[in-house]
Amino acid sequence: MKEINALELRKKFGEVIDEVRYRKEPYIIKKNGRRVVVLMDFDFYKTSQENLKEEAFIEEYTEERIKEFLEEDKMVRSMHERVQKTF
Repeated sequence: MKEINALELRKKFGEVIDEVRYRKEPYIIKKNGRRVVVLMDFDFYKTSQENLKEEAFIEEYTEERIKEFLEEDKMVRSMHERVQKTF
């Protein structure tokens, strides 16, 4: 990932946009020596946002599913114990 300061970006804006778009090379934009924003290809951004949403869904689902698994495990153990007692 490349870095450029805001003043330099103003001078080379078209060139930087083309590099971001065609080479899929994100740029970190710095202002007063601090990293402030990232300039990236729109399709890459869109994909990263979809991945974040998917990961959030998986995490939420996982927590819920873990509780279900624990309850199912309790039921299975209970049934297993009853079967053991009959033999």
